Amino acid sequence: MTTADGSVLGTTQIVDNGPSSTYWDLVILGDGYQAGQMTQYAADAKKICDAIFETPPFTQRQWVMNVHRVDVSSTDSGADDPTACGGSGATARTYFDASFCNNGSRRLLVANATTALAVANAQVPQWNMVLMIVNSTIYGGSGGAVAICSMAPDAEEIALHEMGHTAFALADEYDNYLGCGVDTDRDNHPPTEPSQVNVTTSSNRATIKWRDLIEPSTPVPTMTNPDCTQCDRRPSSVPDGTVGAFEGADYYHCRAFRPEYRCKMFDLGRPFCVVCRRRILDVLPARVPDVVGRHVQAAAGLVVWAGLKPFIGGPYSGGPGWCFNQRPKPGTIVATGSRVDLAIRNGLPPG
Repeated sequence: MTTADGSVLGTTQIVDNGPSSTYWDLVILGDGYQAGQMTQYAADAKKICDAIFETPPFTQRQWVMNVHRVDVSSTDSGADDPTACGGSGATARTYFDASFCNNGSRRLLVANATTALAVANAQVPQWNMVLMIVNSTIYGGSGGAVAICSMAPDAEEIALHEMGHTAFALADEYDNYLGCGVDTDRDNHPPTEPSQVNVTTSSNRATIKWRDLIEPSTPVPTMTNPDCTQCDRRPSSVPDGTVGAFEGADYYHCRAFRPEYRCKMFDLGRPFCVVCRRRILDVLPARVPDVVGRHVQAAAGLVVWAGLKPFIGGPYSGGPGWCFNQRPKPGTIVATGSRVDLAIRNGLPPG
């Protein structure tokens, strides 16, 4: 139930792409793993890590990320599972005191974030995000100062969803809190505009947060809920991946909108929607591509694809041209949106 119920055994860097001073560092902690289960914990951590790197948009930024696994033993396996939410009533003596059944929801799995952050600070001082995996097959997780997921069958998806909250300040896009048909106070979203980039109370095309991503032919609002006392489970009225304004988001049936019909912040197993992907890429650092010797258009295009802003410099005067020098140097890790100076000469690249 406290730090007396276990110990910190050490830290292993399982992905090392560069120094923590410039790269983005993820720390994985474990709770409810006994000393004899450290091999299982290492395998679970690798499983989560692999899934992150295989999921867009992390796939295109995996080279700017480091991952550290902090080994923490607990006296007991698992987590608390109170009967108040239909659980087994089990109590587990674990280092971070992970427990299901919070705020009336069995799936809301939380732990002692203060202790988790103290361990992360001591083991990996320059961390960017902390993810705790809990040794239980019961479905659950949460965001917050620390992202938490159980090792249920959908563990990787839970981890990615909760990372969306903790590291990238993404909102839940689903239209209920305790469940469709269970909630009695989730009909209409309050008028206050949410701060998160992927939900809004506005359905005005001219002012909606993600208006630059909506095609002119897409109606806004794209779908509205005909019955605000219920979740809207009609099929999408537009093709999958269409960006618009879909009513039902931020735990409410109506008066809140999400960018796409479905997203990983709504349904596990779905891709992150384009708005969420953009937010993730905005937060992660970027690696400067090598564009020396490339045609000017190709060089600028690669810089933009990397999440950076090209600045064309002389002695270029327009027309065909090629990059003969760049700053920063290729491979440099910089903040997304940083400027890359391209020195361009007229004509074609030599050779």
